[in-house]
Amino acid sequence: MASAAQEPKHKDMYEKESEQGSVWIGGGSLETPFLGAVTTKPASFFGENHLEMPVATALTDIDLQLQFSTSQPEALLLLAAGPADHLLLQLYSGRLQVRLVLGQEELRLQTPTEMLLSDSIPHTAVLTVSEGWATLSVDGLLNASSAVPEAPLEVPYGLFVGGTGSLGLSYLRGTSRPLRGCLHAATLNGRSLLQPLTPDVHEGCAEEFSAGDDVALGFSGPHSLAAFPAWGTQDEGTLEFILTTRSRQAPLAFQAGGRHGDFIYVDIFEGHLRAVVEKGQGTVLLHNSVPVADGQPHEVNVHINAHQLEISVDQYPTRTSNRGVLSYLEPRGSLLLGGLDAEASHHLQEHRLGLTPGAANASLLGCMEDLSVNGQRWGLREALLTHDMAAGCRLEEEEYEDDAYGHYEAFSTLAPEAWPAMELPEPCVPEPGLPPVFANFTQLLTISPLVVAEGGTAWLEWRHVQPTLDLMEAELRKSQVLFSVTRGARHGELELDIPGAQARKMFTLLDVVNRKARFIHDGSEDTSDQLVLEVSVTARVPMPSCLRRGQTYLLPIQVNPVNDPPHIIFPHGSLMVILEHTQKPLGPEVFQAYDPDSACEGLTFQLLGAPSGLPVERRDQPGEPVTEFSCRELEDGNLVYVHHSGPAQDLTFRVSDGLQASPPATLKVVAVRPAIQIRRSTGLCLAQGSAMPILPANLSVETNAVGQDVSVLFRIPGALQFGELQKQGAGGVEGAEWWATQAFHQRDVEQGRVRYLSTDPQHHAEDTVENLALEVQVGQEILSNLSFPVIIQRATVWMLRLEPLHTQNTQQEALTTAHLEATLEEAGPSPPTFHYEVVQAPRKGNLQLQGTRLSDGQGFTQDDLQAGRVTYAATARASEAVEDAFRFRVTAPPYFSPLYTFPIHIGGDPDAPVLTNILLVVPEGGEGVLSADHLFVKSLNSASYLYEVMERPRHGRLAWRGTQDKTTMVTSFTNEDLLRGQLVYQHDDSETTEDDIPFVATRQGESSGDMAWEEVRGVFRVAIQPVNDHAPVQTISRVFHVARGGRRLLTTDDVAFSDADSGFADAQLVLTRKDLLFGSIVAVDEPTRPIYRFTQEDLRKRQVLFVHSGADRGWIQLQVSDGQHQATALLEVQASEPYLHVANGSGLVVPRGGQGTIDTAVLHLDTNLDIRSGDEVHYHVTAGPRWGQLLRASQPATTFSQQDLLDGVILYSHNGSLSPRDTLAFSVEAGPVHTDATLQVTIALESPLAPLKLVRHKKIYVFQGEAAEIRRDQLEAAQEGVPPADITFSVKSPPSAGYLVMVSHGALADEPPSLDPVQSFSQEAVDVGRVLYLHSRPEAWSDAFLLDVASGLGAPLEGVRVELEVLPAAIPLEVQNFSVPEGSSRTLAPPLLRVTGPYFPTLPGLSLQVLEPPRHGALQKEDGPQARTLSAFSWREVEEQLIRYVHDGSETLTDGFVLMANASETDRQSHPVAFTVTILPVNDQPPVLTTNTGLQVRQTDF
Repeated sequence: MASAAQEPKHKDMYEKESEQGSVWIGGGSLETPFLGAVTTKPASFFGENHLEMPVATALTDIDLQLQFSTSQPEALLLLAAGPADHLLLQLYSGRLQVRLVLGQEELRLQTPTEMLLSDSIPHTAVLTVSEGWATLSVDGLLNASSAVPEAPLEVPYGLFVGGTGSLGLSYLRGTSRPLRGCLHAATLNGRSLLQPLTPDVHEGCAEEFSAGDDVALGFSGPHSLAAFPAWGTQDEGTLEFILTTRSRQAPLAFQAGGRHGDFIYVDIFEGHLRAVVEKGQGTVLLHNSVPVADGQPHEVNVHINAHQLEISVDQYPTRTSNRGVLSYLEPRGSLLLGGLDAEASHHLQEHRLGLTPGAANASLLGCMEDLSVNGQRWGLREALLTHDMAAGCRLEEEEYEDDAYGHYEAFSTLAPEAWPAMELPEPCVPEPGLPPVFANFTQLLTISPLVVAEGGTAWLEWRHVQPTLDLMEAELRKSQVLFSVTRGARHGELELDIPGAQARKMFTLLDVVNRKARFIHDGSEDTSDQLVLEVSVTARVPMPSCLRRGQTYLLPIQVNPVNDPPHIIFPHGSLMVILEHTQKPLGPEVFQAYDPDSACEGLTFQLLGAPSGLPVERRDQPGEPVTEFSCRELEDGNLVYVHHSGPAQDLTFRVSDGLQASPPATLKVVAVRPAIQIRRSTGLCLAQGSAMPILPANLSVETNAVGQDVSVLFRIPGALQFGELQKQGAGGVEGAEWWATQAFHQRDVEQGRVRYLSTDPQHHAEDTVENLALEVQVGQEILSNLSFPVIIQRATVWMLRLEPLHTQNTQQEALTTAHLEATLEEAGPSPPTFHYEVVQAPRKGNLQLQGTRLSDGQGFTQDDLQAGRVTYAATARASEAVEDAFRFRVTAPPYFSPLYTFPIHIGGDPDAPVLTNILLVVPEGGEGVLSADHLFVKSLNSASYLYEVMERPRHGRLAWRGTQDKTTMVTSFTNEDLLRGQLVYQHDDSETTEDDIPFVATRQGESSGDMAWEEVRGVFRVAIQPVNDHAPVQTISRVFHVARGGRRLLTTDDVAFSDADSGFADAQLVLTRKDLLFGSIVAVDEPTRPIYRFTQEDLRKRQVLFVHSGADRGWIQLQVSDGQHQATALLEVQASEPYLHVANGSGLVVPRGGQGTIDTAVLHLDTNLDIRSGDEVHYHVTAGPRWGQLLRASQPATTFSQQDLLDGVILYSHNGSLSPRDTLAFSVEAGPVHTDATLQVTIALESPLAPLKLVRHKKIYVFQGEAAEIRRDQLEAAQEGVPPADITFSVKSPPSAGYLVMVSHGALADEPPSLDPVQSFSQEAVDVGRVLYLHSRPEAWSDAFLLDVASGLGAPLEGVRVELEVLPAAIPLEVQNFSVPEGSSRTLAPPLLRVTGPYFPTLPGLSLQVLEPPRHGALQKEDGPQARTLSAFSWREVEEQLIRYVHDGSETLTDGFVLMANASETDRQSHPVAFTVTILPVNDQPPVLTTNTGLQVRQTDF
C-alpha cells in the first residue's frame, strides 16, 4: 500500500497523465483488454528521458517483450513501481538483470556473464510470469527461470520505460542509469509500451547510438549537450578534439570537482578559447589568442596537472607558470561537452567571477571531431547522456551562425536583423464585414523597447505593448489579450507574479497593467536582448481571424550597462614567501585583476601606504619605490618586490578602472632567512695549460626559496696559484672574450659562462691540485669555505727554445725554430709532430700562417716554423717601442704542454707622424684662432708638414688672421702658420652647431709618391656655441578637448613651440600659466599638487595633467620663455561628454591581391579621454572585410589596439577578387566609451570592370490572393566575375498590393519553413526560388515595385521597375450564344468563345473540356472524324478555327452544350459556361396529310 502522503500525489499525477492521453494498462490475465493496441516504431532514449504510464489494476500474469540496443553497460529498461512490489529490468555490467518483488518475496534473474548485451546490436528479451513460474529468455535462448509466489503485482505508481523520472523510492538506490539507446519494441501482455511518445523520446533509432569514435559530435541546437564519464586529472589530464564552430561565446567542457566550488571549465569567450580552474586556493584564468569562431577546424588541446594549466589551439599554446595549480581536482559527476546542465549553469552563475557564457541554456553550435580524453578515444557511442546531438558534422553553413549567442542579433526564425522590431508582425488583413474599429487594421500592438539596468529589474508596462485600437470600442477586455512567451531572453527572465503563469509562460494585458510581469536581468555584459511574444485574443466578438490565430512580436530589451568594479584575484593564495634581502618578481601568477568591463590596458593598481617605504620597484628603475603601476606592467613582469631588512612588508593595494576601484586587498608577505645547501661540488680535472668550463654538474647549490628565482653569488676571496677563473662577456655568445674574474653567479654557471684556465708554465714532477675556497652568498646570508678542487694533470711537452721576437713597426717578421722549439720530456725513437695552438692571439699585430691570420683556437706546426711559414706584422706604426704577445700551448697527442706566453718587442719609428686634433669652439657668428694646440702633425725626426684642405667648411671659412677680404679662403697652410696663430675659422652666423674641415698633411721636402705612408689624413672639427637671438614661436595650437569633470594629459600634440636658435632643446622652454577658473594643471606623478611652471620637455614626456572642473569652455594663458626671449599664447579648452571619434583619414589603397598597412594615418583617433597608452584603445572588427582579411604577425586578426596602429603591424590583405572596394566596420572601445567606425578600402584593379547588366526582366503573374515565386527567367542580373550571392536587389519602393517575402527554413529538420518580409535579397535567393510575392489586396489587379541592383563592383542599376499582373483564380472563359440554320454548322472561334487577358491564352496546355455535349448536334474538328462529338479540344484549335458546331438537321428550335477551360500547367480551371444555340428552321419538307376522317353534315344545318 502507498502511504497516505504518496497516494494523492500519484493519483493526481495519473489523472493529469490521463488527460494528456496516456495509455492506461489494465491488470489481470493475458486476456485483459488494453487500450490503444497498435504496432509502433522504435523509440530513442538519450540517457535522461523516459516514458511513464499508469496501470489501472494489479498484474496477475506478465508477458513482457523488449527488443533493445545500446552501447552502455548500464541502462534501466523498465520499472513497474509500487510502494513495495515492483518489477525491474536493467542492464548492469552489460548483463540483463530482472528483479521481481511480490510482497515479502524477491526474485532475481540474470543472463550469463559471458553474454554481454551492451554491443549496440538489437537483443530481444522475453519475461513471462504465469502460474507461479517466471522465465527469462534472451534472443530465443532460455537463460533463467524460477518459481514465484502466485500473487498479483501491485504497481499503482505505474510503468516507467527507459528511466525512473523523478520517482524517489528506497528500492531504486543503486539502479542503473537511464537508458541511452533504442527500444525497437516493448509490449506488456500484448500491448505496446511505446505509445504515446513524449517530445524528449524520439521516434526511430537515432544514428548517434551506433556512431564510432571516428564520427564527429554534432552540436545542432541551442540546448545541445553530451555527458561522458568523469574526466580524471589526478596525475594529469588531457582533453583533445578538433573544433569547428562560428559561436563566439559557448561552453566547451565542464567538469565539477569533489569539493564544493571546485571545477574545470573551458569555453569560447569573445571568439577565443578560455580555461578556468577553481580549486579552493583561487581562480586560475587562462586565455588563448588564436581565434576559433571562424567556421574552420581548429586543433584544441587542454592539459592540466598539479602544477600547470595549458590550452593550445592549432599548436599555439598558452600556459600558466610552473607553480600554477598546486593540487589536483577530484572529479564529481560527468564531463559535460558543448553545453551545461542546470546544475553546472547554476554553479557558474553562483561563482564570483560570473563566468556563465550567457543564458543557462547556452550551447555550442558546431562540432567536435577526434575526441580524446586522457589519451582514450571517445565518440557518441560512449556518451552517457546526449541532448539535441547529431552524428557527424553535417550542419548547413547557416546553422553554424551564432544566432543563439551573438550580440544584437535577432533569432534566426524571426525577421532579419536589419528589419525593425515593430514591423515584425505579419500585417493582418481584416475580413470584410467587421466593425469600423478594424478599418485599416494591421497589427494589434505598438512595441516599444523595454529598458533595464544591467543586473536590474524593469516592469513590463502598457507603454511597451500599447494597443493600436480602442479596446472598448472593439468590445475587447484587457484580460482577453493573451501573451505567450515563445522564446525567452538570453540574459534574463520574465518573472510573472501570477499563480501558475510562470510555468505556462502566459499572461494577459490586464496583468501588464497591474504590474504582474517584470524582467530580471542576469547581470551579463550584453547591451541588448529580446523577448519573442505571441499575442492572441480570446474574445468571442467579431474581429480579424489573425487575432484569434495570434501575432508574433519581437520585444527589444535595451540594457543600460553598469560599470562593475574590478576584482583582485590571488591564483595561488594571498601569501607570498621571499628570502631575506632578495627580490622577487611580481606577476599574474602572484595576483591579477579581473574586470568584465575593462581590458588590462585600462586597469591601474595603487599601492596603499607611505610611498617612501613601499617595497615594490620597477626592474629598469631600481631604488625608486613604485606607488602605482598598470595591469600591463604586471603582466609583462616589469615589477619586483624588494626586501631590505626586518619583517617583510605586506602589500595592500586596489585596482581601478578609472571609474570604480576594487576593495583593498592584501598580499601577506613573509621573509625567511636564506638556507644554502650544497647540491654539487665535484671539482674539475684538466690538463695543464688547458681550460675547462664549470657546469651545474660540477657546482650548484639549492636554497629554501618558494617560487622565487634568487641570485646566488660565488666569490673567491684569495688569489689562485696555478691558474685563473674566467667569465665570458657579452652574454656568452660565441666569440665573446673571456676575462679574469673573482666572482660569478649560479646563473653564469647554468649558461656555461665560467671556466678555469691553467696558466702555470712550470715543470712539475706530478699532478697539482688547485683548491678553490668559495664563498656562496644569497641575500646577506654567506656560506664560507666551500672547497672546489681543481686537479691539474702535469704537462710532458716543454719548450726547448722560447726566444722573443724583435720587429720594427709594420715590417713582417718570420718566426722560426730559433724562436720556438718544443720537445718531449722523454723523447722516443721517432720524433713526434708538435702542434702549436693559439690560445690568445696578439692584440697589436697579426700572427699569420702563409698569409692567413691566425685567431684563437687555430695554430701551426713545428714544420711550419722550420719552413718559415709563420710570420708576425704589427698593424700600426708607433714612434715609441711597444710590447705585444700571444699565448699558446703545444700538443703531440697524447702529450701536451703548459700554457706559454710568447713576447713580441715592436721597436719605435722616429719617422712615424703623431697627430694632435683638438676640437675648436667658436661662438655663433664669431671666429676662433686655429693654433698648434688644436691641430699639429710631427714626428721624432721632423715637424715640417704641409696641410691641404680637401673640402671647404659648410658653415664658415678658413681665413688669414687680420684679413679684410671676405671672399678669400685658405686652402693650404703649414705647421709654421699654426705655431704663429695666423689661421682663423670664421662662422657664417647660421643656426648650426658644428662644422668640419677634411685635410691631408704631408712632410715637406718629400715626394708624396715616394713615401705615401707619410701622409696623415683627418677631419678637423669645429663646435659652434649657440647664441640665443630668436624668440619662441608657437607651432601647434588646437582646441584642447577634455571629458566634463575628467582629466587628460596636456602634451606637445596640443600645444608646442619652437626656437630658431641652434642647440634649442625642449627643456629650455619654460611655460608659466595663471590661475584657472575651470580646472587645474597638476603633475602626473602627484595629482594633488598644482604646477604653475613646466617645460616643453615635461609636455613631451607626458608629465603634465589637466583636471577639469567648472565651466565647459575657457582659455589658458601661457607665458613661454627660452631664458631671454618671451612669448604669450592662449590655449582654448573645451569640456564635453566623453567621446571617441575615428576618422577614415587618408583611406587605404591596396593593389589587387596585395597588402596595405592600416596605421594612424588611415584610422585617425580623436578623443577627449585621458588615454596614456595605445594599449588602452581596442578595435573590434564587427563586419567585413568581404574581399580580404586583417593580419597581425601573419595571423588573421579580428581585434587590435591603437598601439598596433602606431606600430604599423596591422595589414589588410586582399584576396584577389574583382571588387574595386571593400569595407570594414569596427567597434572602438576605450574604458567605458564606445563608438563605431568604418574603413573604406580602395582596390587598385589592373583593368576596367565589366558592367552590371539586367539579363532578364519580365512581367510577373500572380493569382489573386496567392503567392508567386519570382523566377530566374523573370528577373536576373549578372556581372562577369561576380557570383549570384554577391548581387543584391534592394527594395527602393515596395509593392502596394502585396508583400515581398523570403522563405526561411527552420534550424531543425522538422520545423516548418517561415515567410519573412524582406527589404533586400540576392540573385542566388531568386535562383533557388526563395523570393516570393504575396498578393494581399483582392481588389487590386496590378502591382509594381522598384529595385536597386548592386554588386559592389562598378555602378549599380537604379530604379528597376518590376511589374506584376494579378490573375483571377479561375480562367476567365467568356462565350456568346449563336444561331445556326437547321442542319448547318458554326465555327467556334472568337468572339463566340474567348479567354480574356494576356496570360492564359498563351499557355500551351490550355484546353476545353466538354462537360455536356449538344443534344441535337455535335462538336467536331475540321478534317476529323465526323461520327461522334468531341469530348475535349485545345485552345490553339479554337484560335485556328478548327472547331465547329454541327446541327443534326432535326426539327428543333434550340440546342446547347457546356464547356470548361483547363490549364494543366497551373492546375487552374474556369467556371463551367453554357452555350445556347438557336436553330433557324428551314422549309425543306413537303406537307403531309395527317388527318382525313371525312365530314358529316346534317341536312337541317343548311
